[in-house]
Amino acid sequence: MRILWFSVTPSLFNPFSNSHNGGGWIASLEQIVRKNSAIELGVAFYWRDDNGVYENEGVKYYTLPNDNRNIVKKFIKPENANERIDRYLKVINDFKPDVIHIFGSENDFGLICGKTDIPVVIHMQGSLPPYHNALFPVGMNKLDFLFGRGLTWRRRLIGWRSEGAFLRKAGREIEILRNCRYFMGRTAWDNNIVRLFNPSAVYFHCEEALRDSFINGDRAWKYRERGKMLIVSVISNPWYKGVDLILKTAKLLKENACLEFGWSVYGVNDIRFFENKYGIKARDVNVDIKGSVGKEVLVDALCDASCYVHTSYIDNSPNSLCEAQYLGVPVLSTYVGGIPSLVKDGKTGILFPANDPYTLASHIITMNRNREFCERLSNAAREVAISRHNPEYIGTTLFNIYREISRCKNLQ
Repeated sequence: MRILWFSVTPSLFNPFSNSHNGGGWIASLEQIVRKNSAIELGVAFYWRDDNGVYENEGVKYYTLPNDNRNIVKKFIKPENANERIDRYLKVINDFKPDVIHIFGSENDFGLICGKTDIPVVIHMQGSLPPYHNALFPVGMNKLDFLFGRGLTWRRRLIGWRSEGAFLRKAGREIEILRNCRYFMGRTAWDNNIVRLFNPSAVYFHCEEALRDSFINGDRAWKYRERGKMLIVSVISNPWYKGVDLILKTAKLLKENACLEFGWSVYGVNDIRFFENKYGIKARDVNVDIKGSVGKEVLVDALCDASCYVHTSYIDNSPNSLCEAQYLGVPVLSTYVGGIPSLVKDGKTGILFPANDPYTLASHIITMNRNREFCERLSNAAREVAISRHNPEYIGTTLFNIYREISRCKNLQ
């Protein structure tokens, strides 16, 4: 069976090139698929200014040239979508797949739906319509990017344009969702998004692959007495990831709780904009910005932590939360998007309302005082996560999805 991926990352072509904190889940999924001799895999992705075809370990890689113009030129003259679709169709014609697997409904790969007779399945990741709805934290708007301090000119321009850009791309995504027949996902939230815009779609459930450093090692979280509570969060740059919630919660803990703590934040390098916007300096409230690090460093940090806190205002199934659960780290997370499919409140973690630093601070204090509760959350979450992210189970499920889609095409 010939399967062609359109990927938002270069996967195993160069697994560390543009990944977040040391490798991505699509590369992990490719490692699983490579073990199935019944699958011939092709992977197409945008890569610098290269337009070529490469082969490695039985996988055929198609590099699509990036639009390397500066952000001003891209704004003045956006690239023609039809030109990009033509590139995708040329790859399809060369590889001649039985099934096309697209990662993400939010990118423009899905515009090929209806332009090829080969069945296309879209693997849900995020979704821009609800992301646009939660784009800015409370108290923020696009004017902050004109007058706020602590931003580079590039980030300032991205922030100013983000609301309009999200809205335009959300409209494109709705078109893609309506035009595609097959989808796969892993949460009730992404299933509901598909059903909302395309009630007749066929939806397959497939869990997410995790990075090898988390599932192949022998490290796991264990409760131990510490001199102070160590909190870990792994986030990225977008405004909706909750940097502001970290600062607000840490301030509440510092000023009101008899609690020694440190809060390590991985994945962002500069939060001066948020510090200036909310008048809270990270160093004054025991928050330490660690930047992007390798996956092995994250494993060590999570196993040494007292708990993991996820602060996003919107998310589907964040890798970082799943990885923390796999290691058995007690997790606290906002009750948003697909996260309730991953965390059962009071059983495999703690859920709290978005933009509620008061409830989060209270939960952190409670967790610090209750060893038995932490261990119960840890054991339950780890048991579920090990089953949920089992590579053999994921590989079998994915192959069966491909086979079912291919069979339906042959019956038409």
